[in-house]
Amino acid sequence: MSPEWRVMVAETTTGTLLADVTPRDLPSFTRKLTDRGQWTVNVMPDDAANTNTDFHALTDAGRFTWAILCGPVVVQAGPTFTYSYSESTRTLSVSGTGIAGLFDRRVLRNAVLYTSIVNPSEDVTISNRSLRGIARDLVAINLAQNGYGLPIDLPAPETGPNVRTYYGYDLAKLWDRLDDLSKVLEGPELDFWPYLVPGENKLRWQMLIGSPLLGDQQSAAVWDYGGALSAIDVDVNGSASPATRVWVKGSGNERGLLTGYAEDPSLVALGFPPTDFVDGDHTSVTEVSTLQSYATADLKQFSSATETWKCSVRIDGATGTGQEVSPALGSWSLGDAPQFGVSGHPWIPDGQYRRRILAYSNKDEASVQLDLQPTPAAL
Repeated sequence: MSPEWRVMVAETTTGTLLADVTPRDLPSFTRKLTDRGQWTVNVMPDDAANTNTDFHALTDAGRFTWAILCGPVVVQAGPTFTYSYSESTRTLSVSGTGIAGLFDRRVLRNAVLYTSIVNPSEDVTISNRSLRGIARDLVAINLAQNGYGLPIDLPAPETGPNVRTYYGYDLAKLWDRLDDLSKVLEGPELDFWPYLVPGENKLRWQMLIGSPLLGDQQSAAVWDYGGALSAIDVDVNGSASPATRVWVKGSGNERGLLTGYAEDPSLVALGFPPTDFVDGDHTSVTEVSTLQSYATADLKQFSSATETWKCSVRIDGATGTGQEVSPALGSWSLGDAPQFGVSGHPWIPDGQYRRRILAYSNKDEASVQLDLQPTPAAL
């Protein structure tokens, strides 16, 4: 039996659930590690199931959150930002992001009474924290501003040796700084997991921070090709790999430019032609040690071509005949690294492969699509 798909609408700032919506067709969604995510729901307002719903009110940009559920599992939820209405099909198409999409619309500044963004009081300095602790504090500082609270569960503060200063005059978005932090060496992966509060009419999000990875890297879960797993597509991208040298641009210009640098001569010794990679995404960084960390992380990431698998897995973890053979949706998480048994694939050699779940998205009513990457974990 196909799982039940539902759509619910809540107030973004409180998480209070307001309405059930009957979609026209299967909603589309994507959730990915350290990503804002996205979703789209198509509804027919004059459908008999929706006649008591005021869609004019529930589409106010940012004010309302739409949540997509498969059974009890919230697969994606966040504020609506756009909608369109087609008179010919009488269809309202509503789209938005996960809750992290709001952080792409909020400037990172200190939670003090506003004076001027160039005033030093606007600067954010976080010290004596782990990288995980810095990520947590960045969100906490943003939510602490007057009226900026959101129904997000934060982990406890975490001490460590790191210090970061973020200047208000950079007018940087909170999401950009979280994303930057995840890209330094040993930077933590992030996820904002939506869930319904048991026994309450509420939707909330839990901020998950990796150490540095999220998920179970030795997951006991198994998907077998031909069972609950089907249609594995392979994509290998070497457009930026393998890089033997990396430069990262920091603050300044010309002779005053700050840079990070990393090199791996072992690739040349193996017969690879030397190639250079220039990372220009961190031009506001003023600490050479931080730039160096970005360079080392880039070199590690681009030491070989990126291999991605895309595959379809059944939501119920069963075969086509209904035999349960794999974990169902809700019993695995982003970042988990289960085993995938492959036999008889036209390209992938037979064997057991451990792969990390980077993202999942809609496939059909009974399946979701996974994006997988290799992991060095031993089988």
